Amino acid sequence: MARFGSFPGKVCVTVVMALALVCGLTVLPVSAQVPANVRVGIITNNTGSQYRNASVTTFSVKGSYQVIDLAAIIPGDNLIGTPVEGESWQVYYLPSGVQIYKNGQPLKITSGPVVVKEISHDPANKVSLNNYNTVGPSVNIGRSYRGSMEFRSAGSYVVAINELPMEEYLYGVVPREMSNNWPLEALKAQAVAARTYTTANYNKRLAEGFNMLDTQYDQAYGGANSEGDTATRAVTETAGQIILYNGGPISAVYHSNSGGHTEDNENVWGTVPSDYLRGKDDPYSTRNGYANWTYTTTIDDVRNRLSQSGSQTGPITSIVLEKYHSGRVKSVIIQDINGNTVTKSGSAFGQMFNPKFYTYINNTSFMSSLFEVKMDQVVNPSLSVLNGAGETVTVPGTELNAVSDDGSITVLNGTEPMFYVQDAFENSMFNKAATGNITFEGHGWGHGVGMSQWGAYDMANQGKSYTEILTFYYTGVEVSSSY
Repeated sequence: MARFGSFPGKVCVTVVMALALVCGLTVLPVSAQVPANVRVGIITNNTGSQYRNASVTTFSVKGSYQVIDLAAIIPGDNLIGTPVEGESWQVYYLPSGVQIYKNGQPLKITSGPVVVKEISHDPANKVSLNNYNTVGPSVNIGRSYRGSMEFRSAGSYVVAINELPMEEYLYGVVPREMSNNWPLEALKAQAVAARTYTTANYNKRLAEGFNMLDTQYDQAYGGANSEGDTATRAVTETAGQIILYNGGPISAVYHSNSGGHTEDNENVWGTVPSDYLRGKDDPYSTRNGYANWTYTTTIDDVRNRLSQSGSQTGPITSIVLEKYHSGRVKSVIIQDINGNTVTKSGSAFGQMFNPKFYTYINNTSFMSSLFEVKMDQVVNPSLSVLNGAGETVTVPGTELNAVSDDGSITVLNGTEPMFYVQDAFENSMFNKAATGNITFEGHGWGHGVGMSQWGAYDMANQGKSYTEILTFYYTGVEVSSSY
């Protein structure tokens, strides 16, 4: 949607509406209510999807469904079949659309889309995506989803989109974003934040034919397999409630743990400052959930990772951190023995060791941009030498100079990582750059903007309500059932 940003408003709306007609989506106007249904991209071409690039996918059902061809023109020709439990159905990609099989027998070729649609909505109805094939081996999914499942051809692959009621979508989001065993008030805060985020970002992926991805690039969603009783109760008891600022829904972003201070949105994403996404001291995120972490590696590993990211550098002599008021690292400045510098943002530097801070989840991993750095060897090493008077003199810095009879100065080993010194007995080598281990001591996990989930956990354990949690993390907002 960003590519429409420079268009006049009227043109933007026209283009969005045209895409909606093509994709079969509802466009959510700014003044609309919380949407009734959500379309979630499960198998897509988007690189943010967990499941993508399917040449054929297999599904089955429990409950009452029909397989409908939305491209059918002749009345009565749209029904492909009525699947029953125990049958295995397949959707194959074709350049002209898709081909539908039942138990290995071809049924129909159509330009699509094809929808596995509920005959009537029932909580017992489930569509299971079992597996799919791509260029490599078969990929197992093994998840069941409420509502309907749409299959369409997109690019060179089959896309699967789950459409279901908003509240039932949240049943599968809340326990993926928080543990179902967490306090009810924390789960309620998560439910309201997730509902608000979906409402505010409803048209975000309009051009792709759905509203939300099922991964952390939007919100983690695991379908019916992820549901839990406490999380479902949290959704039910906050039904329809969202977070408002100046009468409109906010983009209620959240993260795992702020590490003790949340962050201004513009410092993380370079976006226009949002009044409700202001950084603040967060004492509730200092005790649990990777509030503290330590990542240790070698100086050579840092240099190698810089090279892999496209930043070449000589042996490293210093690493300097520039920070925001929150303590998060704005820039990491790395200097080598030749005086050259490489500058990385705090997030880009951390992501060299843990991409997007989503993986390697433990307290010995690089988990956020809120960190300090410690190097084993003191930077700017020195040498002890004898001068002409036989006195021992300490020579600082990373260069050793020789003075000739005519007074000219020559730099010895200026671009080498070591000094080479020969005495009467042997050759000796001295490092000019830092060596050994380097340790990053940090706090928190994730981008730090908006609600800290572990902070919500701590607040709930202290008896705070979900509205107190939300109004603490989002500045100047209110929680409302309508707007």
